[in-house]
Amino acid sequence: MKKGVPIQGAVIANQNGSQMSYNNKCEKCGDTNRSAHTVSVPSKGNKYTNNFKCFKCGNQQRVEIKGE
Repeated sequence: MKKGVPIQGAVIANQNGSQMSYNNKCEKCGDTNRSAHTVSVPSKGNKYTNNFKCFKCGNQQRVEIKGE
């Protein structure tokens, strides 16, 4: 079974087979956004990447989740 592991900017909220939900987490201030994003779990050796701007401190943050 594929598994998503956050490297930076994310907290895994739920994982069900080939789908996962994550919340954005700012690495600068620690704020975690409450709205979840649902995406496919990346294949082993691949990464899911995205960017967001923290609502609390304005930090431009990168999301990286690797597949295992």
